[in-house]
Amino acid sequence: MGKNGCNRRDFLKLSGAAAAAAFLPACGHPMKAMESEAKALPVIDSTHRATGAWIAKDTPIEDVYPLFRKAVEAATDFSWLSRGDTVFLKISLNSANPYPATTDPWALASMIRLLNEKGAGRILVGDSSGVESVHWTREKQRGSSRANCEKAGLLKVIRENGAQSLFFEERGYDAFIPLYPESPHHWKTPLYVTSALLETDHIVYLPRVSSHVLGDITSGMKIGVGFLREDSRRVFHSGGDNFYAMYEEINRVPLIADRLRLAVSTGTKVLATFGPDKGHVTEPAFAPVIASEDLLAHEMAAYAWLCWNREHETSFFDVGITGRLTRRRSLINKGFVWYIWDEGGFFETPGIPLYVPGNLYAHPSIINALRRQGGRPSRIAFDTVNAPEGAASMAEYMRRRMESGV
Repeated sequence: MGKNGCNRRDFLKLSGAAAAAAFLPACGHPMKAMESEAKALPVIDSTHRATGAWIAKDTPIEDVYPLFRKAVEAATDFSWLSRGDTVFLKISLNSANPYPATTDPWALASMIRLLNEKGAGRILVGDSSGVESVHWTREKQRGSSRANCEKAGLLKVIRENGAQSLFFEERGYDAFIPLYPESPHHWKTPLYVTSALLETDHIVYLPRVSSHVLGDITSGMKIGVGFLREDSRRVFHSGGDNFYAMYEEINRVPLIADRLRLAVSTGTKVLATFGPDKGHVTEPAFAPVIASEDLLAHEMAAYAWLCWNREHETSFFDVGITGRLTRRRSLINKGFVWYIWDEGGFFETPGIPLYVPGNLYAHPSIINALRRQGGRPSRIAFDTVNAPEGAASMAEYMRRRMESGV
Protein backbone atom coordinates (compact mmCIF):
# COMPACT_ATOMS: atom_id res chain seq x y z
CA MET A 1 0.00 0.00 0.00
CA GLY A 2 1.38 3.42 -0.98
CA LYS A 3 1.49 6.33 1.43
CA ASN A 4 -1.39 7.89 -0.47
CA GLY A 5 -3.64 4.92 0.19
CA CYS A 6 -3.25 3.41 -3.28
CA ASN A 7 -1.26 0.32 -4.24
CA ARG A 8 0.36 -0.78 -7.49
CA ARG A 9 -2.60 -2.95 -8.45
CA ASP A 10 -4.71 0.18 -8.31
CA PHE A 11 -2.16 1.94 -10.50
CA LEU A 12 -2.48 -0.76 -13.15
CA LYS A 13 -6.25 -0.35 -13.06
CA LEU A 14 -5.86 3.40 -13.46
CA SER A 15 -3.52 2.83 -16.38
CA GLY A 16 -6.19 0.69 -18.00
CA ALA A 17 -8.71 3.42 -17.38
CA ALA A 18 -6.39 5.89 -19.07
CA ALA A 19 -6.16 3.62 -22.09
CA ALA A 20 -9.94 3.31 -22.28
CA ALA A 21 -10.32 7.05 -21.81
CA ALA A 22 -8.13 7.65 -24.84
CA PHE A 23 -11.14 6.94 -27.02
CA LEU A 24 -13.23 9.65 -25.36
CA PRO A 25 -13.25 13.22 -26.69
CA ALA A 26 -10.62 15.46 -25.13
CA CYS A 27 -11.31 19.00 -24.02
CA GLY A 28 -9.59 21.42 -26.35
CA HIS A 29 -9.92 24.68 -24.40
CA PRO A 30 -6.31 24.85 -23.12
CA MET A 31 -5.05 24.14 -26.63
CA LYS A 32 -7.20 26.91 -28.08
CA ALA A 33 -5.86 29.32 -25.47
CA MET A 34 -2.29 28.44 -26.40
CA GLU A 35 -3.05 28.84 -30.11
CA SER A 36 -4.50 32.27 -29.37
CA GLU A 37 -1.39 33.23 -27.39
CA ALA A 38 0.86 32.01 -30.22
CA LYS A 39 -1.00 34.20 -32.71
CA ALA A 40 -0.81 37.19 -30.37
CA LEU A 41 2.97 37.02 -29.92
CA PRO A 42 4.77 39.93 -31.59
CA VAL A 43 6.99 39.13 -34.57
CA ILE A 44 10.59 40.16 -33.94
CA ASP A 45 13.25 40.73 -36.58
CA SER A 46 15.33 37.58 -36.13
CA THR A 47 16.16 34.44 -38.05
CA HIS A 48 16.51 31.02 -36.50
CA ARG A 49 18.21 28.40 -38.63
CA ALA A 50 18.64 24.63 -38.65
CA THR A 51 20.56 22.70 -41.28
CA GLY A 52 20.11 19.20 -42.54
CA ALA A 53 21.40 16.46 -44.78
CA TRP A 54 19.04 13.94 -46.33
CA ILE A 55 20.12 10.32 -46.04
CA ALA A 56 18.53 7.63 -48.19
CA LYS A 57 17.71 4.42 -46.43
CA ASP A 58 20.00 2.48 -48.80
CA THR A 59 22.96 4.92 -48.63
CA PRO A 60 26.26 2.98 -48.47
CA ILE A 61 27.76 3.27 -45.01
CA GLU A 62 30.96 4.88 -46.34
CA ASP A 63 28.90 7.73 -47.79
CA VAL A 64 26.90 8.48 -44.64
CA TYR A 65 29.57 10.16 -42.49
CA PRO A 66 30.43 12.81 -45.12
CA LEU A 67 26.75 13.84 -45.15
CA PHE A 68 26.70 14.02 -41.36
CA ARG A 69 29.83 16.16 -41.37
CA LYS A 70 28.46 18.53 -44.02
CA ALA A 71 25.22 19.03 -42.08
CA VAL A 72 27.05 19.83 -38.83
CA GLU A 73 29.63 22.09 -40.51
CA ALA A 74 26.79 24.00 -42.16
CA ALA A 75 25.30 24.57 -38.70
CA THR A 76 28.49 25.67 -36.90
CA ASP A 77 31.99 26.78 -37.83
CA PHE A 78 33.39 25.32 -34.59
CA SER A 79 34.93 28.67 -33.67
CA TRP A 80 33.88 27.87 -30.10
CA LEU A 81 36.23 24.86 -30.01
CA SER A 82 39.92 25.33 -29.21
CA ARG A 83 42.41 22.50 -29.57
CA GLY A 84 42.39 20.30 -26.50
CA ASP A 85 39.01 21.49 -25.15
CA THR A 86 36.81 19.06 -23.25
CA VAL A 87 33.42 18.38 -24.85
CA PHE A 88 30.47 16.66 -23.16
CA LEU A 89 28.07 14.83 -25.47
CA LYS A 90 24.68 14.67 -23.77
CA ILE A 91 22.94 11.58 -25.09
CA SER A 92 19.31 10.61 -24.68
CA LEU A 93 19.29 7.52 -22.44
CA ASN A 94 15.85 7.44 -20.87
CA SER A 95 15.90 3.63 -20.78
CA ALA A 96 17.80 0.61 -22.07
CA ASN A 97 15.66 0.44 -25.20
CA PRO A 98 17.63 0.88 -28.43
CA TYR A 99 17.40 3.75 -30.94
CA PRO A 100 15.01 5.51 -31.57
CA ALA A 101 14.17 5.21 -27.85
CA THR A 102 17.71 6.45 -27.22
CA THR A 103 20.33 8.39 -29.19
CA ASP A 104 21.32 6.95 -32.57
CA PRO A 105 24.61 5.01 -32.06
CA TRP A 106 25.75 5.99 -35.55
CA ALA A 107 25.22 9.69 -34.77
CA LEU A 108 27.20 9.30 -31.54
CA ALA A 109 30.12 7.64 -33.35
CA SER A 110 30.01 10.30 -36.08
CA MET A 111 30.01 13.18 -33.60
CA ILE A 112 32.96 11.76 -31.68
CA ARG A 113 34.85 11.31 -34.96
CA LEU A 114 34.08 14.86 -36.09
CA LEU A 115 35.14 16.39 -32.76
CA ASN A 116 38.41 14.49 -32.91
CA GLU A 117 39.00 15.80 -36.41
CA LYS A 118 38.33 19.34 -35.16
CA GLY A 119 40.94 19.02 -32.42
CA ALA A 120 38.86 18.32 -29.32
CA GLY A 121 40.69 16.90 -26.34
CA ARG A 122 38.75 14.87 -23.80
CA ILE A 123 35.32 13.78 -25.04
CA LEU A 124 32.83 12.78 -22.36
CA VAL A 125 29.56 11.00 -23.17
CA GLY A 126 26.71 10.32 -20.79
CA ASP A 127 23.40 10.92 -19.10
CA SER A 128 21.34 9.76 -16.15
CA SER A 129 18.40 7.62 -17.23
CA GLY A 130 14.75 8.33 -16.54
CA VAL A 131 13.44 7.61 -13.06
CA GLU A 132 11.28 4.75 -14.29
CA SER A 133 14.40 2.70 -15.09
CA VAL A 134 16.94 4.30 -12.73
CA HIS A 135 15.62 5.67 -9.45
CA TRP A 136 18.06 6.69 -6.76
CA THR A 137 18.12 8.61 -3.52
CA ARG A 138 20.83 9.26 -0.96
CA GLU A 139 20.05 5.92 0.69
CA LYS A 140 19.36 3.53 -2.19
CA GLN A 141 19.39 2.99 -5.93
CA ARG A 142 17.36 0.91 -8.37
CA GLY A 143 18.74 0.40 -11.87
CA SER A 144 21.87 1.72 -13.58
CA SER A 145 22.42 4.22 -16.39
CA ARG A 146 25.64 2.43 -17.28
CA ALA A 147 23.78 -0.87 -17.69
CA ASN A 148 21.12 0.89 -19.79
CA CYS A 149 23.81 2.44 -21.98
CA GLU A 150 25.41 -0.93 -22.58
CA LYS A 151 22.12 -2.66 -23.35
CA ALA A 152 21.08 0.13 -25.75
CA GLY A 153 24.32 -0.37 -27.72
CA LEU A 154 25.83 3.03 -26.88
CA LEU A 155 28.50 2.09 -24.35
CA LYS A 156 30.27 -0.01 -26.98
CA VAL A 157 30.32 3.00 -29.31
CA ILE A 158 31.81 5.19 -26.57
CA ARG A 159 34.58 2.69 -25.85
CA GLU A 160 35.40 1.90 -29.47
CA ASN A 161 35.73 5.58 -30.36
CA GLY A 162 38.03 6.53 -27.50
CA ALA A 163 35.53 8.66 -25.54
CA GLN A 164 34.84 8.44 -21.80
CA SER A 165 31.50 7.51 -20.28
CA LEU A 166 29.92 9.57 -17.52
CA PHE A 167 26.75 8.63 -15.62
CA PHE A 168 25.69 11.22 -13.10
CA GLU A 169 24.20 9.01 -10.39
CA GLU A 170 27.54 7.18 -10.07
CA ARG A 171 29.03 10.31 -8.50
CA GLY A 172 26.65 10.25 -5.59
CA TYR A 173 23.61 12.16 -4.39
CA ASP A 174 25.59 15.15 -3.17
CA ALA A 175 27.46 15.68 -6.45
CA PHE A 176 24.76 18.09 -7.61
CA ILE A 177 24.59 21.89 -7.42
CA PRO A 178 21.43 23.85 -6.53
CA LEU A 179 20.87 26.40 -9.30
CA TYR A 180 18.09 28.41 -10.93
CA PRO A 181 17.52 29.16 -14.61
CA GLU A 182 18.01 32.68 -15.89
CA SER A 183 14.92 34.77 -15.10
CA PRO A 184 12.08 34.72 -15.82
CA HIS A 185 11.38 31.10 -14.90
CA HIS A 186 8.80 28.87 -13.22
CA TRP A 187 10.96 26.92 -10.76
CA LYS A 188 9.95 27.60 -7.14
CA THR A 189 12.87 25.60 -5.75
CA PRO A 190 16.44 25.22 -7.05
CA LEU A 191 17.25 22.64 -9.69
CA TYR A 192 19.88 20.16 -8.56
CA VAL A 193 22.16 19.89 -11.60
CA THR A 194 25.13 17.53 -11.92
CA SER A 195 28.42 19.15 -10.99
CA ALA A 196 30.10 17.01 -13.67
CA LEU A 197 29.40 19.86 -16.10
CA LEU A 198 32.04 21.93 -14.33
CA GLU A 199 34.60 19.62 -15.96
CA THR A 200 33.64 20.45 -19.54
CA ASP A 201 34.21 23.44 -21.79
CA HIS A 202 31.35 22.69 -24.17
CA ILE A 203 28.10 20.72 -24.33
CA VAL A 204 26.65 19.14 -27.46
CA TYR A 205 23.15 17.65 -27.35
CA LEU A 206 22.53 14.41 -29.25
CA PRO A 207 18.76 13.90 -28.89
CA ARG A 208 16.44 11.67 -30.88
CA VAL A 209 13.12 12.50 -32.56
CA SER A 210 10.32 10.90 -30.58
CA SER A 211 6.82 11.21 -29.26
CA HIS A 212 6.38 11.60 -25.54
CA VAL A 213 3.13 10.59 -23.87
CA LEU A 214 3.33 13.60 -21.52
CA GLY A 215 5.14 16.25 -23.56
CA ASP A 216 4.03 15.10 -27.05
CA ILE A 217 7.64 15.47 -28.26
CA THR A 218 10.99 14.67 -26.71
CA SER A 219 14.00 16.09 -28.49
CA GLY A 220 16.45 18.93 -27.81
CA MET A 221 14.43 20.95 -25.30
CA LYS A 222 13.56 18.02 -23.05
CA ILE A 223 16.96 16.31 -23.11
CA GLY A 224 18.16 18.59 -20.29
CA VAL A 225 16.05 16.64 -17.77
CA GLY A 226 18.89 14.12 -17.66
CA PHE A 227 21.10 16.66 -15.86
CA LEU A 228 18.75 16.72 -12.85
CA ARG A 229 18.84 14.78 -9.61
CA GLU A 230 15.76 12.66 -9.04
CA ASP A 231 14.16 15.04 -6.52
CA SER A 232 14.29 17.89 -9.04
CA ARG A 233 12.69 15.58 -11.59
CA ARG A 234 9.82 15.04 -9.23
CA VAL A 235 9.40 18.81 -8.83
CA PHE A 236 8.92 19.33 -12.55
CA HIS A 237 6.62 16.28 -12.86
CA SER A 238 4.52 18.03 -10.20
CA GLY A 239 4.65 21.38 -12.01
CA GLY A 240 1.11 21.26 -13.37
CA ASP A 241 0.51 24.18 -15.72
CA ASN A 242 4.25 24.88 -15.73
CA PHE A 243 5.38 21.35 -16.66
CA TYR A 244 6.41 22.24 -20.23
CA ALA A 245 7.98 25.57 -19.31
CA MET A 246 10.02 24.00 -16.52
CA TYR A 247 11.71 21.41 -18.70
CA GLU A 248 12.43 24.01 -21.37
CA GLU A 249 14.00 26.25 -18.72
CA ILE A 250 16.50 23.60 -17.62
CA ASN A 251 18.49 24.60 -20.69
CA ARG A 252 18.65 28.17 -19.33
CA VAL A 253 20.51 27.22 -16.16
CA PRO A 254 23.80 29.14 -16.62
CA LEU A 255 25.94 26.05 -16.00
CA ILE A 256 24.27 24.53 -19.07
CA ALA A 257 23.42 27.58 -21.20
CA ASP A 258 26.94 29.01 -21.04
CA ARG A 259 28.39 25.77 -22.42
CA LEU A 260 25.69 24.60 -24.86
CA ARG A 261 27.02 24.93 -28.43
CA LEU A 262 25.07 22.59 -30.67
CA ALA A 263 22.20 20.11 -31.01
CA VAL A 264 22.40 17.28 -33.57
CA SER A 265 19.87 14.52 -34.12
CA THR A 266 19.08 11.92 -36.74
CA GLY A 267 15.62 11.02 -37.96
CA THR A 268 16.32 7.72 -39.68
CA LYS A 269 14.03 6.08 -37.13
CA VAL A 270 11.27 7.88 -35.24
CA LEU A 271 9.02 6.89 -32.33
CA ALA A 272 5.94 8.42 -33.92
CA THR A 273 3.42 7.58 -31.19
CA PHE A 274 3.36 7.18 -27.42
CA GLY A 275 6.99 7.36 -26.23
CA PRO A 276 9.44 8.00 -24.76
CA ASP A 277 10.48 4.33 -24.65
CA LYS A 278 7.95 2.46 -26.77
CA GLY A 279 5.56 3.17 -29.60
CA HIS A 280 5.17 2.91 -33.35
CA VAL A 281 8.60 3.10 -35.03
CA THR A 282 8.89 4.59 -38.51
CA GLU A 283 11.85 4.17 -40.86
CA PRO A 284 11.20 6.32 -43.95
CA ALA A 285 12.98 6.05 -47.30
CA PHE A 286 14.75 9.38 -46.68
CA ALA A 287 15.54 10.98 -43.34
CA PRO A 288 17.37 14.12 -42.18
CA VAL A 289 20.33 14.74 -39.96
CA ILE A 290 19.24 17.92 -38.12
CA ALA A 291 21.86 20.28 -36.68
CA SER A 292 21.70 23.76 -35.18
CA GLU A 293 23.42 26.03 -32.70
CA ASP A 294 19.91 27.29 -31.94
CA LEU A 295 17.87 25.01 -29.69
CA LEU A 296 14.56 26.55 -30.83
CA ALA A 297 15.35 25.97 -34.52
CA HIS A 298 16.42 22.40 -33.78
CA GLU A 299 13.20 21.77 -31.85
CA MET A 300 11.03 23.12 -34.64
CA ALA A 301 12.79 20.99 -37.26
CA ALA A 302 12.56 17.88 -35.08
CA TYR A 303 8.88 18.54 -34.36
CA ALA A 304 8.14 19.04 -38.05
CA TRP A 305 9.85 15.74 -38.83
CA LEU A 306 7.89 13.99 -36.08
CA CYS A 307 4.66 15.34 -37.55
CA TRP A 308 5.62 14.19 -41.06
CA ASN A 309 6.21 10.67 -39.75
CA ARG A 310 2.89 10.66 -37.95
CA GLU A 311 1.03 11.76 -41.06
CA HIS A 312 2.82 9.68 -43.69
CA GLU A 313 4.39 6.67 -41.99
CA THR A 314 1.98 5.81 -39.18
CA SER A 315 -1.12 3.69 -39.61
CA PHE A 316 -4.60 4.81 -38.61
CA PHE A 317 -4.59 2.02 -36.03
CA ASP A 318 -1.42 3.26 -34.33
CA VAL A 319 -2.62 6.87 -34.33
CA GLY A 320 -5.97 5.78 -32.92
CA ILE A 321 -4.58 3.53 -30.18
CA THR A 322 -1.22 4.66 -28.80
CA GLY A 323 -1.41 8.09 -30.40
CA ARG A 324 -4.50 9.11 -28.44
CA LEU A 325 -3.13 8.07 -25.05
CA THR A 326 -1.32 11.40 -24.82
CA ARG A 327 -4.70 13.08 -24.39
CA ARG A 328 -4.88 11.48 -20.93
CA ARG A 329 -1.47 12.74 -19.89
CA SER A 330 -2.65 14.22 -16.58
CA LEU A 331 -3.97 10.88 -15.37
CA ILE A 332 -0.86 9.09 -16.63
CA ASN A 333 1.45 11.62 -14.94
CA LYS A 334 -0.43 11.42 -11.65
CA GLY A 335 0.02 7.66 -11.70
CA PHE A 336 3.65 8.02 -12.71
CA VAL A 337 4.48 10.36 -9.82
CA TRP A 338 2.77 8.08 -7.34
CA TYR A 339 4.30 4.91 -8.80
CA ILE A 340 7.89 6.21 -8.82
CA TRP A 341 7.99 8.15 -5.56
CA ASP A 342 5.25 6.23 -3.71
CA GLU A 343 4.40 9.12 -1.48
CA GLY A 344 2.01 12.02 -1.44
CA GLY A 345 -1.00 12.18 -3.49
CA PHE A 346 -2.05 10.73 -6.70
CA PHE A 347 -4.91 13.18 -6.51
CA GLU A 348 -2.76 16.06 -5.23
CA THR A 349 -0.44 16.04 -8.27
CA PRO A 350 -1.51 18.98 -10.47
CA GLY A 351 -2.86 18.26 -13.92
CA ILE A 352 -0.84 18.89 -17.08
CA PRO A 353 -2.52 21.14 -19.68
CA LEU A 354 -3.73 19.46 -22.83
CA TYR A 355 -1.82 20.07 -26.03
CA VAL A 356 -3.19 18.33 -29.10
CA PRO A 357 -0.64 18.62 -31.93
CA GLY A 358 -1.55 21.27 -34.43
CA ASN A 359 0.25 24.59 -34.58
CA LEU A 360 3.83 23.85 -33.56
CA TYR A 361 4.24 27.39 -32.26
CA ALA A 362 1.45 26.71 -29.78
CA HIS A 363 3.32 23.96 -27.95
CA PRO A 364 3.79 25.27 -24.38
CA SER A 365 7.55 24.67 -24.23
CA ILE A 366 8.06 26.51 -27.53
CA ILE A 367 5.79 29.37 -26.42
CA ASN A 368 7.87 29.65 -23.25
CA ALA A 369 11.06 30.02 -25.30
CA LEU A 370 9.38 32.59 -27.55
CA ARG A 371 8.20 34.64 -24.57
CA ARG A 372 11.74 34.83 -23.26
CA GLN A 373 13.12 36.17 -26.54
CA GLY A 374 10.29 38.68 -26.84
CA GLY A 375 8.23 37.15 -29.61
CA ARG A 376 8.08 34.94 -32.63
CA PRO A 377 11.00 35.10 -35.09
CA SER A 378 10.36 36.71 -38.46
CA ARG A 379 11.95 33.68 -40.09
CA ILE A 380 12.85 30.16 -39.12
CA ALA A 381 14.74 28.27 -41.79
CA PHE A 382 15.69 24.71 -42.65
CA ASP A 383 18.60 24.64 -45.10
CA THR A 384 19.90 21.37 -46.51
CA VAL A 385 23.31 20.47 -47.87
CA ASN A 386 21.85 18.08 -50.43
CA ALA A 387 18.51 17.75 -52.22
CA PRO A 388 17.69 14.21 -53.35
CA GLU A 389 14.57 14.12 -55.47
CA GLY A 390 12.82 11.63 -53.23
CA ALA A 391 13.13 13.93 -50.22
CA ALA A 392 11.85 17.12 -51.90
CA SER A 393 8.29 16.85 -50.59
CA MET A 394 9.56 15.97 -47.10
CA ALA A 395 11.81 19.03 -46.99
CA GLU A 396 9.00 21.27 -48.21
CA TYR A 397 6.66 19.89 -45.54
CA MET A 398 9.24 20.60 -42.82
CA ARG A 399 9.86 24.14 -44.04
CA ARG A 400 6.15 24.89 -44.15
CA ARG A 401 5.55 23.59 -40.63
CA MET A 402 8.58 25.46 -39.28
CA GLU A 403 7.57 28.73 -40.89
CA SER A 404 3.80 28.68 -40.30
CA GLY A 405 3.42 26.15 -37.51
CA VAL A 406 0.71 24.23 -39.42
